[in-house]
Amino acid sequence: MEIEKRHWAVAAALTIIMSISTAIGTLVSSYLMLPMKMKEEAEKAAVERKAKGMLTHCEKLQMSASLAAEIEFSADRGYPSISLTEALAASAAKKPLPQKISDKKLLDVQLVLEKRSTELIPFLSESEAKILQSITLHHYVVTQMRTSKVPLNKRVPPSEGGFDGNDELNRIRAGAFELAKAYRSRCTENT
Repeated sequence: MEIEKRHWAVAAALTIIMSISTAIGTLVSSYLMLPMKMKEEAEKAAVERKAKGMLTHCEKLQMSASLAAEIEFSADRGYPSISLTEALAASAAKKPLPQKISDKKLLDVQLVLEKRSTELIPFLSESEAKILQSITLHHYVVTQMRTSKVPLNKRVPPSEGGFDGNDELNRIRAGAFELAKAYRSRCTENT
């Protein structure tokens, strides 16, 4: 088109028509693209939430595995270092067995570990939470056995349904191993 030969009003009209059609085209295309843009934003937000959730889960799983190792260490501590003959002599003399750690301290540590465990459980998967609960329960049993005022000869033996301290310790160790394995497989080996 040669605008120079035409009247300036025609050029202005064409400019206005082109501006209006461009604006209408932009509005229509943005209106048509809006659902796709909203879907893209929703997918992006979902991916970000999933990544943040996985990061939080791995952090809490690591804390749980660390806590399980701490519980395992705590369960192994505190037993008296005495021989069987010393234990029999103390029993015959009706003396209490010597302890490395006081009962009050053992109970306080057990309560602190139980509280920390309870704080982590909501962030774990169902199977991981069951393992941590099991570890905490076995640690509770070990602590109660260790701090019990019932004499050893009056306790129910494991053969008759009583608790076996070694079995409880082994279950704590197995649970701690399982949580550490879950952390490694879910959070470190896939990166």
